[in-house]
Amino acid sequence: MKKAFLLVTVLLTLVAYSQEKVTDSIKKKEYKFSSYFGVNVSINDDTNLNKKLSNSNLPEMNTTIPEFVFGFNYFGKKYSGDVEFGFLYSKSDRGVNKTKQMGFNTRIRVHYNLINKEKFAFTSGLSAAYVGTEYDVYNRNNTIDLNDLEPNNNNGHVNFANNMLYVGPSASLYFFRKSHWKMKLNLGYEFALTRGRYNSEFGSILNNIGEAGNNRFVVGLVFM
Repeated sequence: MKKAFLLVTVLLTLVAYSQEKVTDSIKKKEYKFSSYFGVNVSINDDTNLNKKLSNSNLPEMNTTIPEFVFGFNYFGKKYSGDVEFGFLYSKSDRGVNKTKQMGFNTRIRVHYNLINKEKFAFTSGLSAAYVGTEYDVYNRNNTIDLNDLEPNNNNGHVNFANNMLYVGPSASLYFFRKSHWKMKLNLGYEFALTRGRYNSEFGSILNNIGEAGNNRFVVGLVFM
């Protein structure tokens, strides 16, 4: 009798333990964190800065800008999202004059999972991005005399920067979710909310302009 009681106790313990493991496994599958890297391309509306450059017969800044990105993705049972960091760089030239832009972008997406299948998912929601960009306009035929570094005696280079806040709708498509290299396609249209007026650490800016209302379309492909 004691042996039978002991056997039943052991069996009940094993069953309870296995059920707990299954429950834990199910809970673990309800959400997942992962890191990713990839490339974005942002397509801007025509900017006020480009109008100024065109009026001065200078090369305009590219409005289609590549961006290397990395981030951290969350995917739950109903909701998903990510935090993303990106580095952008682009340049253009006309004759001996060149323009260059470099920036750092931070983006947050919060989505609802509209389709959540084993191998594919489609999510949609909102994104918010904050980007700081530095611009250079210069003549590549400049001569720099290291024996004369007086700033007033050296010209041919203009440097300034601005910061923008974007908010808008976005969507993500998850592919190959069961494979080793998972892919996610991000799409979004971002509205420029801040004034985005230009500033320079090298002096004051006259006839300043802003970039509020100059929105952008963003598409990106990342590997998880």
